[in-house]
Amino acid sequence: MKRNALLPLLLLLVASLTACLDKQPRTMPSSPLNPSPSTLNPQPSTLNPHPSTLDSSPSTLYGLVCDGSNDTLLIFLRDPYDGTDPDTLNILDASRRHRVFGTLRIGDRVAILPDTACASCASTVIVTQDLLGQWCYRVTPTLRRRAGMEQRLQADAALSDSVSQLLSQEREYGINIKADSVAMPIGMRSADADVDSPVEYPVLPRYRRWAVSGDRLLLTRMTLDSLGNAAEAVTDTATFLLLTPDSLVLLFPEGPRAYYRKSGN
Repeated sequence: MKRNALLPLLLLLVASLTACLDKQPRTMPSSPLNPSPSTLNPQPSTLNPHPSTLDSSPSTLYGLVCDGSNDTLLIFLRDPYDGTDPDTLNILDASRRHRVFGTLRIGDRVAILPDTACASCASTVIVTQDLLGQWCYRVTPTLRRRAGMEQRLQADAALSDSVSQLLSQEREYGINIKADSVAMPIGMRSADADVDSPVEYPVLPRYRRWAVSGDRLLLTRMTLDSLGNAAEAVTDTATFLLLTPDSLVLLFPEGPRAYYRKSGN
């Protein structure tokens, strides 16, 4: 009687063991702790070490600073506004390398040069709002060289008291950077004002337009013909070296030029 009662239990145990031995191993779902083969060996087209919604091209981005921006993160709306949510870029490395020109404030306009090595980073940020205003520098004259005048006579003329005083008289040149890409020269004089003077001053660049591209300031000026009429537009390119509330330093092809903000403007 007992043997007949145990027989069904033995048959059930044998059936269970047979089912376990015949069952195929189950594939575990992919996870950080158990990556799938495709995760361990991704296709070349899926490799993206710097994922970001921003385009990684080196073209300049323009925007308006949003709340939450600091020395580490720049949060901004695209300018012109395209209806999308604010973008965020890491600017920690740019801040450490002094590549953030100006002070970030909510609502200020900025020009951003993306980092080609990191799609979620910016290599340079320029607060274009801080560019607005009158920026000046001082120039000194040189002795005017006249045709047919011997070198010694010119040297003697330079030693005279009156000419020495003229050579020590500085002039203020500069550029008034306004909104809407408008620029105006500072220090303009009539074309014939210094014709009879024994000294001459550097030519004042008559800038009329400005723009920021990457880490450069583009200044468009009008050249003049022999009659003093506007001839053609020429764009000078300068790289930003410094921008503070009171100082602006630009690197032109001929060398650096330091500006000071004119007081009261």
